[in-house]
Amino acid sequence: MQRTVSGLHPAQCRHLAPPALGGQGPRASLCSARFDQGFRATVVTDSDLLTLLALQHRIDQHLTLHLDASHSHPDPLDRYFFPDLIVAAHLIRLSWPDGTCFAPSGPLADLIDHHLVSAAVHRHRYAPGQRAGSTWPAPEDPAECAALLVAAHALLVGEDHGASGLVDRVQPLAAAAYGRSAANIGATLRRMDVSPDLARALACRSDGFYRAGGRRQAKQQVPSRRCRFGIQHVPALLPETWLHEHFSDLLSLSEHPSDGKVRHLRRIASLKLAEMSAGGTWPECAKKLQIPWRTAQQSLRVVKNALTESNRWPAFDEAMESLARQLDASSDRVDYRSRRALLEPWRLSDTDWAQLCHGLSRFRRGINSPNEETATALIWAQVTQGDHLHSPVLSALRQSGQSTHRLVASISQLRTPANRKGAKLELLCRLEAYAVRLAAISDQQGTSAASTSSRLAGSEITG
Repeated sequence: MQRTVSGLHPAQCRHLAPPALGGQGPRASLCSARFDQGFRATVVTDSDLLTLLALQHRIDQHLTLHLDASHSHPDPLDRYFFPDLIVAAHLIRLSWPDGTCFAPSGPLADLIDHHLVSAAVHRHRYAPGQRAGSTWPAPEDPAECAALLVAAHALLVGEDHGASGLVDRVQPLAAAAYGRSAANIGATLRRMDVSPDLARALACRSDGFYRAGGRRQAKQQVPSRRCRFGIQHVPALLPETWLHEHFSDLLSLSEHPSDGKVRHLRRIASLKLAEMSAGGTWPECAKKLQIPWRTAQQSLRVVKNALTESNRWPAFDEAMESLARQLDASSDRVDYRSRRALLEPWRLSDTDWAQLCHGLSRFRRGINSPNEETATALIWAQVTQGDHLHSPVLSALRQSGQSTHRLVASISQLRTPANRKGAKLELLCRLEAYAVRLAAISDQQGTSAASTSSRLAGSEITG
């Protein structure tokens, strides 16, 4: 810098000394320190200087990593060293003074504070509507820049090197930064190519989920948790066995397991599993699980109101983590995505329907009496653990412009607890047995939809 300035020895520093706050003092002077003499900086203590030089050494190592033959295959995480450090530095600046605790000492914190006050004064010199352009540039003063970088590095490393510790450190600063800055700043930070752990920590969260930001298209694609299971192992509705095992404390939301509120809870839990394993906002997760957007929105509204009023979001998060750990440890996960794809064209045959009804007293020939379509929707729902209202047979009726009222009424009449007796109860049992066999066959490798249906003979069901 200032290479053309005369009157200085070649070994003297030509960096401009930082001006006084307010900019009303004399013109900035050159540093003039001699590089060839034992100069000791006065702005930092000896211990702080050792901390700064240690970070400088680490930066040098990463800059020369590609030149070292011993690192022909470096750790993939190394490529995130500089992007993470840059984003962490911006986060410290945008959330200041909330990040004061990450500065190793008071003098280093004062340097960061001096930089930010100077930047604020610089911005105020611009007329309203004129962009100052000082949001993103690094501090020009070496000591201030070093102090900011060492605080950013402390934010990234911390005492707890785990991903959960990083989230705990970053989330409060991210919330402060997003709240104080322009709306596009948070989006800019989240679009940067940072490590997956930092991306998870930067994501805005609202009531247990990434915020959709009023948009159906997600900006955040990083899974919110390191999972061994994938989104293919997530059904559209959480199986009731999982629900009772992990969400027993939350089932007081409703008196009956089949109540509509519990179905909303099952749907939201599945959306959360999708977010954990595949990332994205809840609208994206709903799309991946083939749940209609408005249905997911309604379920989120119902569950949000119930959990917020009773302050039970922490219990929900704990239950989700417990379930995720169980799925991680499981060696026999069901591929629900494959089941949904396999059963998309499947319909119960007339022969199988006749076998299912064999020996049962005749149902009344009413308009809402169960038929092949009723059985198809219920079997599909059990095999895929989906909502029968979103079954392919009902979706086909909607797409063709036909009314779904009769079929929905027929399903509801058969599933109503008061009607679960006599021939209807026996039919339900046979449908469940059929679904178990259909699920087992559909899980076999290379089984097509046509062969899946043909391999289930009626005698297998009734027998």
